[in-house]
Amino acid sequence: MKRRSLFCFVVCFLAVTLLFGCQKSEDERDPYAEGFIKASESADGYATVYVPTGRDAKVLLLADPQLDPTQKYGIVGSSNELTIVFLNKYLDAVRPDLVIVAGDLVMTVIFNNWKYFCQIADIFESKEIPWTFVFGNHDCEKEYVSEEADTSAALAQMTKPNLIKATQEKYEYCLIYSGECEDGYGNHIVNVRNTKGKLLNSFCNLDCVYDDEGYSHVITQAQTDFYASSIEALNRQEGTIVPSVVVTHVALPQMFIGYQEAKAGTGDDSVYRYGELIEGDYSSYADQSPFFDTLLRLGSTKAVFFGHHHGNDASIEYKGVDLTFIPHSGMSHEYRTDHSKEFGGIVWPNDTVFDFSAVDVYGDKRGGIMVTVKQDATYTFDPLYAADIIPDYSDWAIDYDAVAQKIAQERGEQYVIRGK
Repeated sequence: MKRRSLFCFVVCFLAVTLLFGCQKSEDERDPYAEGFIKASESADGYATVYVPTGRDAKVLLLADPQLDPTQKYGIVGSSNELTIVFLNKYLDAVRPDLVIVAGDLVMTVIFNNWKYFCQIADIFESKEIPWTFVFGNHDCEKEYVSEEADTSAALAQMTKPNLIKATQEKYEYCLIYSGECEDGYGNHIVNVRNTKGKLLNSFCNLDCVYDDEGYSHVITQAQTDFYASSIEALNRQEGTIVPSVVVTHVALPQMFIGYQEAKAGTGDDSVYRYGELIEGDYSSYADQSPFFDTLLRLGSTKAVFFGHHHGNDASIEYKGVDLTFIPHSGMSHEYRTDHSKEFGGIVWPNDTVFDFSAVDVYGDKRGGIMVTVKQDATYTFDPLYAADIIPDYSDWAIDYDAVAQKIAQERGEQYVIRGK
């Protein structure tokens, strides 16, 4: 009996020791809780999302939901209501750890941008998903903003600083802040770390800056300096070259140069990945920004993502860097359709020709990009098309055949161009 009691005592002692020892080891391994911390509350001044050490982080990139109070593109089937449905169903299907919107959340012209901005923000908040954004060329348009406009204004858009401040005050899960940069507002870093504290990736988010001639088609010198100083500071902090991703609104000029070379087979530096480049060509602006050369010199960033041109979803590798359009992430604006005349303010001119060629040929590829950040600090990315991940997408998405047929019946077949 004594031997049996002694044996039981030893077994119990070892079990308790292992239990508490494992608990202590677990605490030592994971000093940070899963979740997020805002820049204003963090020790290093960066917003940070923490993911469990045992799994990958999912960072979802969206672009151009672009709620529009005029709803002028209703004639081609678009509506703000559909954008809200789209985002809700899309997020439910993906459930990311972090969302970054690459600009143009709204396009309100003379109306206050806050009311419509909140309709997008409320979706992320209701799902308790950490999120941030960069400004696009339409969120706070220079010709419509007013220093006096606040959240209650009916007309005039709020300025970028005022909108950031209002967002920080209202939205618990929004991580935007303004880093120290002489150009633009909301240039900022969001780090992704595991719960041990290991840095897995730094997402550098850059504003679409307005200058005297309108919005800048390139990342400015001051933004380049902000990017370089941020990466270099992180390198010193971490003791290594940090892995990073850049998110901005307007595509780098090198995207257009590389795509043309890759498709033509004329460049050794260019590799075609997937997707289509249907609109836009900013290749002529390449010599107006030092950003890409700085990116190559630092060796940290291996991928840049952008939106702005709704119809594009192409991805290439150029000089060892992935350059990728984020698929269009809304249903308020036109998408792979075109029109021969501009909206008249109330109605479209009767002789406007509506062109459905691009959507007929290339299809509806709305969606986003999923960046999967791995525990070894590498990452992969893939386009996630709504039609592939939302089971009932075809039941409520825009039926372009029906829309084109309606225009032809109401206005005449000569006012509709099809690609099939």
